[in-house]
Amino acid sequence: MTDVPVERRTYFPQAVPAGADRRPCPVCGRLTLAPWYLRRDRERHVWRRWVCTACQAHQDLPEDESA
Repeated sequence: MTDVPVERRTYFPQAVPAGADRRPCPVCGRLTLAPWYLRRDRERHVWRRWVCTACQAHQDLPEDESA
């Protein structure tokens, strides 16, 4: 397998996982923004990708280092 960036090979959820925190989506306004995965950038900062299960929009928000 070739080295494909994570953003291109990751699927997004179709429904909010059970027990997951929910937030309002900044794009569609529904309460369907769910945490999906953690990653680190080159400076080793921790980011969590949040995905809207309604419109599939996503955003990366900084996460606490203890996560």
